[in-house]
Amino acid sequence: MKLLVAAIVFVLVYAVQRYLFGKYWYRGLDSEVRFSRDYIECGESAELIEVITNDKLMPLPVFHLKFSVDKSLMFDDTANSNVTDLYHKNELFSMLGHQRVTRRLTFVGSSRGAFSIKNASILVRDYFMTDSYAAMLRKGKGDAIYVFPKKINTDRFELIFRGILGEIEARQSIVEDSLSFRGIREYQPFDSYRSINWKQSAKARDLMVNMYGYTTDSRVKILVNLDNDYMIETNQLLEEAISLASSIARRLLDKGVMVSIVTNGVNEDGELLLPVEEGAERRHGVTIDRMLTEIESSEGKDVFLDIIDKELDDIRSDVLYLVISPYAKVDLLEKLDMIHGADSSVHLLVPCYDEYPYIPNREYAESWEVPLNV
Repeated sequence: MKLLVAAIVFVLVYAVQRYLFGKYWYRGLDSEVRFSRDYIECGESAELIEVITNDKLMPLPVFHLKFSVDKSLMFDDTANSNVTDLYHKNELFSMLGHQRVTRRLTFVGSSRGAFSIKNASILVRDYFMTDSYAAMLRKGKGDAIYVFPKKINTDRFELIFRGILGEIEARQSIVEDSLSFRGIREYQPFDSYRSINWKQSAKARDLMVNMYGYTTDSRVKILVNLDNDYMIETNQLLEEAISLASSIARRLLDKGVMVSIVTNGVNEDGELLLPVEEGAERRHGVTIDRMLTEIESSEGKDVFLDIIDKELDDIRSDVLYLVISPYAKVDLLEKLDMIHGADSSVHLLVPCYDEYPYIPNREYAESWEVPLNV
């Protein structure tokens, strides 16, 4: 008799908890997975933040939080995870009533890319571990992160960058900077009346003018071709071209140079990326890096040649055209010759494999060798 009563009680308890769990398990439950930052540099670290809130009296004894991210995001904690084409995480929680749990997972961005949280879901088991209840996580702010292109910092890069700066300085136009005050001197016939300092002139009983420093109005347009002639693996050259463009742009912006960029790269949807217009603020480097990070492949050499043609239609003598291209055959060089001969300035940087080096045959061209087997 006691066994029968116990069995009936067990069945009733099971039925009640199953009914209550099925009806209320999702009530007051909120779960979120987000990145701590919008973007990081390649090699930098950030955090993936998991926040689970159970805002009801009923506890959740077994709570699984599952999601996937790109495997190039290298996590410090690899427990409860496995790696295939993606990094899959299965976090286990035990939630009391009216409890919030926050976990932070540190990772390093090991390669360029725009990465989002994929397949995020939750799975809850009832008290008897017999039934499961699942739902997809809501998407919100912070579910994606940009890992910007690797910045190059080598002696060879410094040498190339100094050469680019030298070309800029050779063609720069000098303009007076009214914010850079250097002192006062006597008025000369060629001075502007606007530069007269009337207060100091009254004291000196002679016309005195303000002296200002000078600043450079320098512009560089970076044109990045992501097509090449190699029959072997090409992704390494594509990445090197992107890193060169990103590194040079960032360094130029640090020098106050106006930088714009255009490329024949396409995004993951196969759309040609829009050019980034010129700017000189440091935050402009973030805009450039975002565009370069979205590149998935190349639209092709012919599209890049069309880009050069458009530049030739509106060529400017105050701009240094910096061309980064693993492809450097006659059809491209002839167009760059026209820029070079039009009282303008062009610099060609050719990423190539060290086993198949590029031998420059133009004074404005130089090679950037990349190890083939790395």
